[in-house]
Amino acid sequence: MMKFSTISFLNPKITQFGIDLSDISIKIAQLKKTKKGYALSSFGRKEIAKGLIEEGEIKNEEKLVETIKEAVKEVKGETIKTPYCAASLPETESFVEVIRMPAMEKKEMAEAIKWEIEAHIPLSQEEIYYDWQIIGREPDHFDVIVGALPKKTVDPYLDVLIKAGLKPMAFEIESIATARTLIKKGESGAFLVIDIGAKKTSLAIASNKSIFFTTSISFSNISFTAALADSLNISFEEAKKIKMEKGLDDLDPKSRIFQTARLHFAELIAKIKECLDYYTDRCSASRKEKIDKIMICGGGANLSGLALFLSRELEMPAEIGNPLANVELINSVIKIPEEELSSYATALGLALE
Repeated sequence: MMKFSTISFLNPKITQFGIDLSDISIKIAQLKKTKKGYALSSFGRKEIAKGLIEEGEIKNEEKLVETIKEAVKEVKGETIKTPYCAASLPETESFVEVIRMPAMEKKEMAEAIKWEIEAHIPLSQEEIYYDWQIIGREPDHFDVIVGALPKKTVDPYLDVLIKAGLKPMAFEIESIATARTLIKKGESGAFLVIDIGAKKTSLAIASNKSIFFTTSISFSNISFTAALADSLNISFEEAKKIKMEKGLDDLDPKSRIFQTARLHFAELIAKIKECLDYYTDRCSASRKEKIDKIMICGGGANLSGLALFLSRELEMPAEIGNPLANVELINSVIKIPEEELSSYATALGLALE
């Protein structure tokens, strides 16, 4: 088995294809370097049968291994010939926090962080994999971001990928990979990244290639569709169709769709405000940066009018993030359909170095 010390949560050297595993699908993206940066060479999505992964926990290893093999073989574009990959890990099981440490030598810092981890994480060091990175320096202290995941979460993913014939070069928490692909290289400022998936929504605060905070909530693309179906007394499929056709474009306060959205999005709005408060209280003073805007991705980002809705509710700029912000497409052999692009944000981030 590969030694985990070669794998980094926070600053991995990813040189191969990205594979984003969730409860319901596998998304793959492979990039190749060009003179101008990167080009997309392969991508693909394969649905995962219900029950193979539940809330991030692998339930049927054998069938998942076969599904991964099929997903790699069925990509569009160039055939994936390398076994090396970078994979995502469940956000819900992760611990990411900024810790303030007294100024000291880096060698001393490594030992001091071990004690800090024990104070902040309800698991022993023998039960976790962790990584850390200095993100801010002041005369009397350092701001250090620490990321950790339980071995019981990581090891099963490592096992299934190896059994599928792959060689994981890095594992990453989903939001870290997502932020890498949405935030354009060289773009300054701090951003709140919201990834609205089919079964959950992840939020992360990112600045200067660093993640300061991550969290997940049960709000999701599916839960909103279900709420709309219940509100309008129609089937789930009918609600899904209306959601895609109508969206939130008119933002008419009297419309049933808008009223349902405002009620259902209340959980997301509340969590966003918590994230903003956390950054203001814990991070912004030393970083001397405020959050400039909200960037939205994931399948739920396709809801028309969503960015304007969040912007009005939160009184700050919000936009649909571009997962190809750091990828040059002029020489790409294929193109991800526009309506699917946002859902590939994590896979593309994993594929980026």
